[in-house]
Amino acid sequence: MRKELLGLLKKAKPALGPIHRDAVNLSWILEIHSSSLQTGFYVFQSLEQTHFLPMVNGALWGDLPEYFEMLSFYKSTRNFLIHHFQLPVSPDIPLCKGEPIWINLESLSFNIKEFFRKLEEFSTTGFVEVEDRVKREKGYIFLQNGLIVDARTEQQKGREALKQIIKNLSENVCLINLYQLEDIVLSFLLSDPKMVSVSSKLEDAQEFCQELSKRYMGHPLLLISVSMQDYGYRVFMDGYVIYQGAFDEEADVFEVYLVNQIKQFDILNPYDYIEEGSKIKTFRSDDESHIIYFCPACWSVISEKDKLCPNCGYDITEFHKMPYEYKLLMGLEHPVLEMRINVIHTVGMKNLVSALPQLEYMANKESNPILLMAIVDALGKMSHVEALELLRKLSHHTYPIVRSRAKYILDRKIIKENRF
Repeated sequence: MRKELLGLLKKAKPALGPIHRDAVNLSWILEIHSSSLQTGFYVFQSLEQTHFLPMVNGALWGDLPEYFEMLSFYKSTRNFLIHHFQLPVSPDIPLCKGEPIWINLESLSFNIKEFFRKLEEFSTTGFVEVEDRVKREKGYIFLQNGLIVDARTEQQKGREALKQIIKNLSENVCLINLYQLEDIVLSFLLSDPKMVSVSSKLEDAQEFCQELSKRYMGHPLLLISVSMQDYGYRVFMDGYVIYQGAFDEEADVFEVYLVNQIKQFDILNPYDYIEEGSKIKTFRSDDESHIIYFCPACWSVISEKDKLCPNCGYDITEFHKMPYEYKLLMGLEHPVLEMRINVIHTVGMKNLVSALPQLEYMANKESNPILLMAIVDALGKMSHVEALELLRKLSHHTYPIVRSRAKYILDRKIIKENRF
């Protein structure tokens, strides 16, 4: 397993590091990753050995090494970790997350009923990912043509899960993303598929799928490509591929799933669980103060006098001891758009190289054009090679306004360099 991971890391880019132990406060890094529900693994390196430590939804699986010289962190899918580290947890529903659909919550005045009405207007088939930053858990609402057909949390399914997610939206600070899926994939994934095979070789997995789908005529069979960063799909029926999407033939692991029968969905009505006037909680003002204070770990509103967050228990005094650069890294996940944009601007002005992995992650996942423009402008102020590479990538973005801005800044940088 160690040799396989080391080979993969030659092609992967870390989200953090490599950083020398004298230049990092490990407890602060762990707290930042835990509060933001990161899934991935740490690589602790010394002259004597390399130590891997997985993290699933912000929870460590294993012990920290007594000594290390260099530290890196790589983001990955949950199923990738389960297979490579043989974790005793059930695999995730392998949901492929492409570019999210942008929902401007400000235009809905954060009203929960309006949020679900907007989902119906989109007529999207896919899922909403709701990340509760207080409880540190994720929930999923599944849509078929804009109508809710299922919901899942770690402990619940269906109506009870939907009820819990709506409660979290109204009570706690949550991050929300909407993703698209093909109808056939969504129906398969929600029909309680059974994993029947795992292989590290595509040829073996493909041959197995062809033979098994012939044996179970009329039953769809799903081949999942599991890479560090995402999942991909290939659907078989009666020995033939009938659908393929985002499939990675060079993935590290291939999972095979089978269902006895595609589930017929009931439409779930979210309005049964929404109290009148309920709003999605991004922040609320303190009646006794004109300044809003946030917990830097879960982003709930706190009082100026709080030393411990009343929601998640984070020690606020530890945050005050952090270097300014660490506070900026945490600020890149601020729930208020304007604050995130301000932090991005500051990161660019300070030429903060340690923020580049997070900026790249945001550039890949964010769909808000205003925020993406802020990232482009910040990268234009930075002098690092990695910033220039990310600018070139953004110059091919799907949003015309983003790519034209990135091209303009790249041209200005080239002209400036030629002068000197």
